Amino acid sequence: MIKTILKTLVLVTAVGYLVFAVVKVSRPAGEMVCTGVEYQITDSDEVRLIDKAMVETLLAQQKICPKGKTMDDIDTRRIVQVLSESPYIDTTRCHHTATGKLYISVTPQHPLLHVFTESGEEFYVSRNGTIMPAGGLTADLPVVTGHVTRQYAGTRLLTLGKLLQEDEYWQKQTQQIHIDEKGNVEIIPRYSGQVIKLGEPRHIAEKLERVRLFYEKAMPKAGWNKYDIINVAYNNQIICKRK
Repeated sequence: MIKTILKTLVLVTAVGYLVFAVVKVSRPAGEMVCTGVEYQITDSDEVRLIDKAMVETLLAQQKICPKGKTMDDIDTRRIVQVLSESPYIDTTRCHHTATGKLYISVTPQHPLLHVFTESGEEFYVSRNGTIMPAGGLTADLPVVTGHVTRQYAGTRLLTLGKLLQEDEYWQKQTQQIHIDEKGNVEIIPRYSGQVIKLGEPRHIAEKLERVRLFYEKAMPKAGWNKYDIINVAYNNQIICKRK
Protein backbone atom coordinates (compact mmCIF):
# COMPACT_ATOMS: atom_id res chain seq x y z
CA MET A 1 0.00 0.00 0.00
CA ILE A 2 2.78 2.43 0.98
CA LYS A 3 4.72 1.56 -2.17
CA THR A 4 1.66 2.26 -4.28
CA ILE A 5 1.15 5.65 -2.64
CA LEU A 6 4.83 6.56 -3.13
CA LYS A 7 4.69 5.52 -6.78
CA THR A 8 1.58 7.62 -7.24
CA LEU A 9 3.22 10.68 -5.62
CA VAL A 10 6.32 10.31 -7.80
CA LEU A 11 4.15 9.98 -10.90
CA VAL A 12 2.06 13.02 -10.00
CA THR A 13 5.21 15.07 -9.28
CA ALA A 14 6.79 14.04 -12.58
CA VAL A 15 3.66 14.88 -14.53
CA GLY A 16 3.34 18.22 -12.75
CA TYR A 17 6.93 19.15 -13.53
CA LEU A 18 6.48 18.10 -17.15
CA VAL A 19 3.38 20.29 -17.49
CA PHE A 20 5.21 23.22 -15.86
CA ALA A 21 8.19 22.80 -18.20
CA VAL A 22 5.98 22.60 -21.28
CA VAL A 23 4.05 25.71 -20.27
CA LYS A 24 7.24 27.63 -19.53
CA VAL A 25 8.91 26.65 -22.79
CA SER A 26 5.79 27.33 -24.84
CA ARG A 27 5.24 30.77 -23.25
CA PRO A 28 6.14 33.58 -25.70
CA ALA A 29 9.50 35.21 -24.96
CA GLY A 30 7.83 38.57 -24.61
CA GLU A 31 5.74 37.32 -21.69
CA MET A 32 8.82 36.17 -19.76
CA VAL A 33 9.28 38.14 -16.54
CA CYS A 34 12.62 39.85 -16.03
CA THR A 35 14.24 38.22 -12.99
CA GLY A 36 17.16 40.63 -12.71
CA VAL A 37 19.75 42.77 -14.46
CA GLU A 38 23.31 41.87 -15.46
CA TYR A 39 25.59 44.93 -15.49
CA GLN A 40 28.92 45.34 -17.22
CA ILE A 41 30.61 48.64 -16.43
CA THR A 42 33.98 49.32 -18.02
CA ASP A 43 35.93 51.83 -15.97
CA SER A 44 39.50 52.48 -14.87
CA ASP A 45 40.77 51.74 -11.38
CA GLU A 46 41.82 55.37 -10.94
CA VAL A 47 38.52 57.06 -11.75
CA ARG A 48 35.09 55.69 -10.85
CA LEU A 49 32.71 57.88 -12.80
CA ILE A 50 29.80 55.46 -12.74
CA ASP A 51 28.91 52.21 -10.99
CA LYS A 52 25.98 49.80 -10.66
CA ALA A 53 24.28 51.86 -7.95
CA MET A 54 24.45 55.03 -10.08
CA VAL A 55 22.94 53.21 -13.07
CA GLU A 56 20.11 51.83 -10.93
CA THR A 57 19.46 55.32 -9.54
CA LEU A 58 19.20 56.79 -13.05
CA LEU A 59 16.68 54.09 -14.05
CA ALA A 60 14.70 54.52 -10.83
CA GLN A 61 14.46 58.28 -11.31
CA GLN A 62 12.80 57.72 -14.69
CA LYS A 63 10.66 54.82 -13.33
CA ILE A 64 12.02 52.34 -15.88
CA CYS A 65 13.54 49.70 -13.58
CA PRO A 66 13.17 46.43 -15.55
CA LYS A 67 13.07 43.82 -12.77
CA GLY A 68 9.64 42.23 -12.36
CA LYS A 69 8.33 43.46 -15.71
CA THR A 70 7.67 41.27 -18.73
CA MET A 71 10.10 41.56 -21.60
CA ASP A 72 7.37 43.14 -23.74
CA ASP A 73 6.98 45.90 -21.14
CA ILE A 74 10.70 46.73 -21.00
CA ASP A 75 11.67 49.54 -23.38
CA THR A 76 15.36 48.89 -24.02
CA ARG A 77 15.63 51.93 -26.30
CA ARG A 78 14.36 54.16 -23.52
CA ILE A 79 16.89 52.64 -21.10
CA VAL A 80 19.73 53.34 -23.55
CA GLN A 81 18.45 56.88 -24.10
CA VAL A 82 18.21 57.67 -20.38
CA LEU A 83 21.66 56.31 -19.56
CA SER A 84 23.29 57.95 -22.59
CA GLU A 85 22.00 61.34 -21.45
CA SER A 86 24.22 61.17 -18.37
CA PRO A 87 27.33 63.35 -18.86
CA TYR A 88 29.39 60.60 -17.21
CA ILE A 89 28.42 57.88 -19.71
CA ASP A 90 29.93 57.53 -23.18
CA THR A 91 28.11 54.51 -24.65
CA THR A 92 25.33 52.15 -23.52
CA ARG A 93 24.06 48.78 -24.79
CA CYS A 94 20.99 46.90 -23.58
CA HIS A 95 19.36 43.60 -24.57
CA HIS A 96 17.48 40.58 -23.17
CA THR A 97 19.27 37.38 -22.23
CA ALA A 98 18.03 33.81 -22.73
CA THR A 99 17.86 33.35 -18.95
CA GLY A 100 15.17 35.98 -18.43
CA LYS A 101 17.50 38.80 -17.41
CA LEU A 102 18.34 42.16 -18.92
CA TYR A 103 21.94 42.88 -19.91
CA ILE A 104 23.15 46.50 -19.62
CA SER A 105 26.66 47.44 -20.71
CA VAL A 106 27.96 50.93 -19.89
CA THR A 107 31.20 52.63 -20.93
CA PRO A 108 31.87 55.76 -18.84
CA GLN A 109 33.47 58.92 -20.12
CA HIS A 110 37.26 59.08 -19.80
CA PRO A 111 38.25 62.31 -17.96
CA LEU A 112 41.43 64.14 -18.95
CA LEU A 113 41.47 67.47 -17.12
CA HIS A 114 40.03 69.04 -13.96
CA VAL A 115 39.12 72.65 -14.77
CA PHE A 116 38.59 75.63 -12.44
CA THR A 117 37.50 78.76 -14.29
CA GLU A 118 37.91 82.32 -13.07
CA SER A 119 34.12 82.61 -12.90
CA GLY A 120 34.03 79.84 -10.28
CA GLU A 121 32.99 76.89 -12.46
CA GLU A 122 34.48 73.46 -11.79
CA PHE A 123 34.22 70.55 -14.22
CA TYR A 124 36.00 67.65 -15.88
CA VAL A 125 36.77 67.39 -19.60
CA SER A 126 36.63 63.95 -21.22
CA ARG A 127 38.70 62.58 -24.11
CA ASN A 128 35.98 63.49 -26.58
CA GLY A 129 35.47 67.00 -25.20
CA THR A 130 32.41 66.29 -23.06
CA ILE A 131 32.05 68.61 -20.05
CA MET A 132 31.22 66.70 -16.85
CA PRO A 133 30.23 68.09 -13.43
CA ALA A 134 33.04 67.52 -10.95
CA GLY A 135 30.96 67.28 -7.79
CA GLY A 136 31.31 63.96 -5.99
CA LEU A 137 33.99 62.57 -8.29
CA THR A 138 37.56 61.74 -7.33
CA ALA A 139 40.28 61.81 -9.96
CA ASP A 140 44.00 62.54 -9.91
CA LEU A 141 44.12 64.72 -13.01
CA PRO A 142 46.05 67.82 -14.09
CA VAL A 143 44.32 70.93 -12.79
CA VAL A 144 43.56 73.72 -15.29
CA THR A 145 43.24 77.31 -14.03
CA GLY A 146 43.23 80.85 -15.41
CA HIS A 147 41.42 82.33 -18.39
CA VAL A 148 39.75 79.12 -19.52
CA THR A 149 36.21 78.61 -20.78
CA ARG A 150 34.20 75.46 -21.43
CA GLN A 151 34.68 75.88 -25.18
CA TYR A 152 38.44 76.40 -24.86
CA ALA A 153 38.87 73.44 -22.50
CA GLY A 154 36.70 71.11 -24.60
CA THR A 155 38.49 71.84 -27.87
CA ARG A 156 41.91 73.48 -27.71
CA LEU A 157 43.16 71.62 -24.62
CA LEU A 158 42.19 68.11 -25.74
CA THR A 159 45.50 67.37 -27.50
CA LEU A 160 47.48 68.49 -24.46
CA GLY A 161 45.24 66.52 -22.09
CA LYS A 162 45.59 63.31 -24.12
CA LEU A 163 49.34 63.68 -24.38
CA LEU A 164 49.71 64.24 -20.64
CA GLN A 165 47.62 61.16 -19.90
CA GLU A 166 49.29 58.86 -22.43
CA ASP A 167 52.90 59.92 -21.81
CA GLU A 168 54.07 58.45 -18.50
CA TYR A 169 56.86 61.01 -18.13
CA TRP A 170 54.58 64.05 -18.42
CA GLN A 171 51.77 62.35 -16.55
CA LYS A 172 54.03 62.21 -13.50
CA GLN A 173 55.55 65.65 -14.08
CA THR A 174 52.44 67.78 -14.63
CA GLN A 175 50.61 69.22 -11.65
CA GLN A 176 48.85 72.27 -13.06
CA ILE A 177 48.06 73.93 -16.38
CA HIS A 178 47.50 77.69 -16.38
CA ILE A 179 45.95 79.69 -19.23
CA ASP A 180 46.93 83.36 -19.40
CA GLU A 181 44.75 86.21 -20.67
CA LYS A 182 45.93 85.67 -24.27
CA GLY A 183 45.10 81.96 -24.29
CA ASN A 184 48.70 80.86 -23.92
CA VAL A 185 49.46 77.69 -21.97
CA GLU A 186 51.78 77.32 -19.00
CA ILE A 187 52.61 74.06 -17.24
CA ILE A 188 53.59 73.99 -13.59
CA PRO A 189 55.49 70.72 -12.92
CA ARG A 190 55.25 68.76 -9.68
CA TYR A 191 58.95 68.64 -8.90
CA SER A 192 61.29 70.85 -10.95
CA GLY A 193 60.09 74.24 -9.66
CA GLN A 194 59.96 75.97 -13.06
CA VAL A 195 57.07 77.34 -15.10
CA ILE A 196 57.03 75.90 -18.62
CA LYS A 197 55.60 78.33 -21.18
CA LEU A 198 54.17 76.53 -24.22
CA GLY A 199 52.54 79.51 -25.91
CA GLU A 200 49.48 78.66 -28.01
CA PRO A 201 48.27 75.05 -27.64
CA ARG A 202 49.77 73.95 -30.95
CA HIS A 203 52.62 71.52 -31.74
CA ILE A 204 52.37 70.43 -28.11
CA ALA A 205 54.23 67.12 -28.52
CA GLU A 206 57.22 68.79 -30.17
CA LYS A 207 57.39 71.51 -27.52
CA LEU A 208 57.25 69.08 -24.62
CA GLU A 209 59.90 66.88 -26.22
CA ARG A 210 62.23 69.89 -26.31
CA VAL A 211 61.62 70.43 -22.60
CA ARG A 212 62.22 66.76 -21.86
CA LEU A 213 65.58 66.78 -23.67
CA PHE A 214 66.51 70.01 -21.88
CA TYR A 215 65.68 68.43 -18.53
CA GLU A 216 67.66 65.30 -19.29
CA LYS A 217 70.77 66.87 -20.83
CA ALA A 218 71.12 70.49 -19.71
CA MET A 219 69.50 70.79 -16.30
CA PRO A 220 71.75 68.28 -14.49
CA LYS A 221 74.77 70.39 -15.54
CA ALA A 222 73.23 73.83 -15.04
CA GLY A 223 71.50 72.93 -11.79
CA TRP A 224 67.79 72.52 -11.14
CA ASN A 225 67.55 75.78 -9.21
CA LYS A 226 69.12 78.00 -11.85
CA TYR A 227 65.97 78.88 -13.87
CA ASP A 228 62.40 79.67 -12.93
CA ILE A 229 60.92 79.96 -16.45
CA ILE A 230 61.46 77.70 -19.48
CA ASN A 231 59.89 79.10 -22.63
CA VAL A 232 59.38 76.83 -25.66
CA ALA A 233 56.62 78.87 -27.30
CA TYR A 234 58.79 79.59 -30.36
CA ASN A 235 59.88 77.04 -32.95
CA ASN A 236 63.19 75.25 -32.27
CA GLN A 237 64.02 77.52 -29.33
CA ILE A 238 64.32 77.21 -25.58
CA ILE A 239 64.49 80.50 -23.69
CA CYS A 240 65.27 80.26 -20.00
CA LYS A 241 64.92 82.95 -17.39
CA ARG A 242 67.24 82.89 -14.40
CA LYS A 243 65.89 83.15 -10.88
